[in-house]
Amino acid sequence: MRTLGHHAAIAANIDAINSRVAALAGSFASVEQRTAADDALIDILSAQASGLLAAAQALKSIDYTPPAPEVPE
Repeated sequence: MRTLGHHAAIAANIDAINSRVAALAGSFASVEQRTAADDALIDILSAQASGLLAAAQALKSIDYTPPAPEVPE
């Protein structure tokens, strides 16, 4: 499967994103107050996440067209 590397890289990046989101949640809960700028950035993050979800779901709708067999000359 030549796509396994892509799946693994995406999973690693999502793990990193989840870690950063958890760090933000901890920061907002105990260290610093969330600002209007934070709220705007959270809205952007949410939109990006929605776009990623749509793109991931669209992968299943791609029709596979195998290459035509080679015809010997």
